Amino acid sequence: MRPARLLALLLAAGRLGAAEPPVVDVRVEGPAELRGRLSRYVGLETGAPLDAEAVRRSVERLFATGELEDVQVEKEPAADGTRVRFVLVPLPRLHGVRTEPGDVLDGGDARRIAGLRDREPLDAVRLDRAAQALALALERRGYLEARVSGRLERDGARADAVFAIEAGRRARVSSVRLRGAPAAHDARLRGPLLALQGRHESRSRAEAVAEDARRALVVAGHWRAKVDVRRVYDPAAAEVALEFVAEAGPRLVLRFQGPPLPGSVRSRVTRLVVDGRAATDALDAAAEQVEAWFASRGHRGAETRWSEVAAPGGQELVYATSAGPATRLAAVALEAFPPGLALPPLASRADAPARDALLEQDRRALEAALREHGHPDAAVELDLPESGDHVTATFRARPGRRVIVSAFEVRPDVPLPEEAEPRELRLRAGAPYRVTDVALDRAALLSAWRNAGYQQVEVTPELAFAEDGQAVAVTLAVAAGPRTFVDRIVVAGLERTREEVVRRELQLTEGAPLGLADAIESQRRLSALGLFGRVDLAEVETAAGTTDVVVQLDEAPRTTVGYGIGFGERDLLRASLELGRRNLAGRDRTGALFLRGSYRGSRLLGSYREPFLFGSRRELLVTAFREEEDRDNFDFRRMGLSVQVAQAIDARLSLVGRLLFQDTDTDDVVVPCDEVDRQFCDAAVTGPSVSLVLDERDDALDPRRGFFLGADVLYSSRLLGGDNFLKAFAQAAVFERLQRRLSFALSARVGLARTLGLDEPLLLPLPERFFAGGDYSLRGFAPDAVAPKGGNALLLGSGELRFEVRERASLAAFADVGNVYPLVGDVSLRDLRYAAGIGLRYRSPLGPLRLDWGYKLNRRPGESRSRFHVTVGHAF
Repeated sequence: MRPARLLALLLAAGRLGAAEPPVVDVRVEGPAELRGRLSRYVGLETGAPLDAEAVRRSVERLFATGELEDVQVEKEPAADGTRVRFVLVPLPRLHGVRTEPGDVLDGGDARRIAGLRDREPLDAVRLDRAAQALALALERRGYLEARVSGRLERDGARADAVFAIEAGRRARVSSVRLRGAPAAHDARLRGPLLALQGRHESRSRAEAVAEDARRALVVAGHWRAKVDVRRVYDPAAAEVALEFVAEAGPRLVLRFQGPPLPGSVRSRVTRLVVDGRAATDALDAAAEQVEAWFASRGHRGAETRWSEVAAPGGQELVYATSAGPATRLAAVALEAFPPGLALPPLASRADAPARDALLEQDRRALEAALREHGHPDAAVELDLPESGDHVTATFRARPGRRVIVSAFEVRPDVPLPEEAEPRELRLRAGAPYRVTDVALDRAALLSAWRNAGYQQVEVTPELAFAEDGQAVAVTLAVAAGPRTFVDRIVVAGLERTREEVVRRELQLTEGAPLGLADAIESQRRLSALGLFGRVDLAEVETAAGTTDVVVQLDEAPRTTVGYGIGFGERDLLRASLELGRRNLAGRDRTGALFLRGSYRGSRLLGSYREPFLFGSRRELLVTAFREEEDRDNFDFRRMGLSVQVAQAIDARLSLVGRLLFQDTDTDDVVVPCDEVDRQFCDAAVTGPSVSLVLDERDDALDPRRGFFLGADVLYSSRLLGGDNFLKAFAQAAVFERLQRRLSFALSARVGLARTLGLDEPLLLPLPERFFAGGDYSLRGFAPDAVAPKGGNALLLGSGELRFEVRERASLAAFADVGNVYPLVGDVSLRDLRYAAGIGLRYRSPLGPLRLDWGYKLNRRPGESRSRFHVTVGHAF
């Protein structure tokens, strides 16, 4: 503990007596910026007697911010009581970093190695940790006797960190010796090792060379090889003698005895053994892999044992397998299951290999179905003959008595606030009695009471069975325990971020109950900002029934830099640079600049994001761009500006307003742009748009349940410099899980538009028309091929059945219908185009990878019959 802090606590706990006069004035003195932020942590009340415990808690909170070097508490007599002063002495903020001398490490190196950040508060502990980090870095570079000490050179509220470095002489490798390597590999291993001789000593370099030598021995078949590095340092000469000690172990090979194994299994087993360095647990795991493969083919009695035997030039690891006969299921039978029971789908099938793992999985599923039906003592026995090529698997139920819940009651010793009650409990009178329901309802009650501030709550189930055992009265007795309230919330670790940015994300409130869900949600929201590398919430008990919450934050780097270089057939050499700056002005604002250039063109895009516009949770996004390119058939220039404001009405519903300015010009036209790429045709869009989005999907990228509704209206006006038109688009999608692995999705999309003005053409500018065909609309058609010229009206509908075959892979069958019409008045349901097909999905970190094959059901002359589509993301 710092001496100044100890003095403050002694003042708080000792000098303030029990019979103190009332406090008439509380002052916080120190730098104005600190006073404004930290005064809230002083918990003294005027008019009340001076409370030593309240002073102590106030000092603790002030120190918990991590910004103060000292807190001085002083009291002064007044005519009608006592005046109390809290004098805040801030820690100095880091301004610069220097090293003395600077020939071994400069200030920039020291800052990077020690992780020092501009404006972070510096105390003796932080300075010592930085000096230790520099000493370790120098030791890794060969300065084996390096000593580093740090001091602060203050200049008002800021300070330079100065590190005095006594590096000593940098050690060199005087000799390198290899011992224990097999003669056949000695010369090959010795070469890279000898390359270290005469170089500056580097622990990491020597360990990397040793690891390379070990891997070389492993490749040569010495799977248990080890190579250790031993060092002998001569301080007088500043020299290090390195000795690499190899323990190669025998050369190992794998041999398999018994029925043949496919190459993929043999490779997997070999990799397990090699990666595990042929240790016993790795050898056992490989044997289990072999047994599992035979078991999957119906060899229920398969047994694999490994042994190590002498062989010419080394040792053999022999995997001997006794597979036994393969058994297939002739039939799967169910006996003695009660009528009306909803049976789960079984993984075991007739005419398939008898796999014990699947049969046990099915037995447990049937047992769970019985318990779900109200049979708490249910058991399911599996009867499977031990021998025979084709056998019948019989699942025989022992359901026991069926129990109904005759009454259900929650009996708390303290009433729970209505707003904190759990939404719905599973137990209810007249329903089947399920042990899982009791456990889930107990967990729901525990969570509800903890969220209401009762952190020590206990919920005890009480069961009263009827005499015949077929009915039970369930009572969940709640012993709430003491309720905990939040006294003060202390925010610590901020360097540039404004405190209000943190507090607006907190769901905890001073004076309110300490809710577990609120604490978890607060931590999640702060982490989601992307401003902090670490977010911790800690409780500090202040008095019976109250606690302080300390929010400890470590700010992440604010600047991001990305770059790339590539080559394209049209662009030739191209390069890109992206700069991002987070947390502008400490208010979670973000600015970004993207620049891409090539021999044929360039693109410049800038963006600015304000997440809390006008002091409320309303996001502003401003994007400006300019791009140009010289193409073979035309040149184009495009520029634009978009100003968007998004307002979340609630967790599901969002309203988005946008003002768009975009202009595209082409020249040197050889081929009309609509024959090359419509997005580059001459057009100007200037005007407002409004979007409304209602999203209740369980997963935005790969939904299984819920629905999505979206509507967008765009008005472009010639008065603002754009083309005259009005355009609306609406879409809806519903997702429903039919079974555990089976889900259904349905989508509808409608687009309507028209130009405005008697002298305007009937059709919208080509880039703004509706199009259909391709992987996100009518599959089976090429992109935009349903109506190559586009139109002012669009109808689309899709249905998709998705079946998960593995954890990340699924199959799909789909049907699409729709068309594009030149004008709204041309819309006709008699002119719809139809397509159907099948697809494959793979859930990757980037989203679902999708392969679809679509077939045209009403193909027209000149059209292909079908088309493959490969893309990322679902069609809707």
